[in-house]
Amino acid sequence: MTLSLSLPHLFAALTIVMLSALPALPQSTGGTTDAAKAQDHWYRAPAQGGVRRWQVAQMGGIAARATADAGGRMVRAFDEGAVLSSFGCSDVDGKVWCEIRSFRGGARGFLPASALAPAQGRDGLVAMGKDDSRKRADRGSFDSTTEASCAQERGHPLGLCRIGVARGTGGDATVVATFKNGFSRKLYFVHGEFVSANTTMSGNGTDIDWKLVAGVHLIRVDDQRFELSDAFVFGE
Repeated sequence: MTLSLSLPHLFAALTIVMLSALPALPQSTGGTTDAAKAQDHWYRAPAQGGVRRWQVAQMGGIAARATADAGGRMVRAFDEGAVLSSFGCSDVDGKVWCEIRSFRGGARGFLPASALAPAQGRDGLVAMGKDDSRKRADRGSFDSTTEASCAQERGHPLGLCRIGVARGTGGDATVVATFKNGFSRKLYFVHGEFVSANTTMSGNGTDIDWKLVAGVHLIRVDDQRFELSDAFVFGE
């Protein structure tokens, strides 16, 4: 007998297999002792060494709530496999709830820990604790430096600017691009994707366009444009 799958069904099957390979979470049995033990590791906030991002592991997806309560107001629905930033978890009446939001930003909400799995980054690692790449970039402590194609003003042709990168784990990185006149811009990557830049006189860093084409990140932030090698950003 020959078994055939449509592309959507094949993708769903592969997603389930990938999620099943992620590290298992401690399970609460309904008592505060088990929940407290869990918070000592996976469920801590990143600032206390906990998981930096979760992935929705519940088949069919799930809706985040405004409060840690199944009856709370729905904030946003997330598909299975969605990657979420973690803000820590706590035991509420014997059930562990985690405060989350999309890793690209947006409103926060709460999901039960039973619907989540630790998110593995593009480097295969589950990022734990706070990302330190931004602080290292601020100090000029770069993992690598080079030149890249950049344009400082809208309509200007691409020229060269100096760039340095501080790399974190799980696909996090901070790139600092400096133009010939000394103006610099910090470019933030989270979970392998460009998400925003720092605020400058040019703008708040959230007016962006981004796409990855043939191994090159094509980025527009406010009036500036940058073309960055994916291999340079993540050191692969």
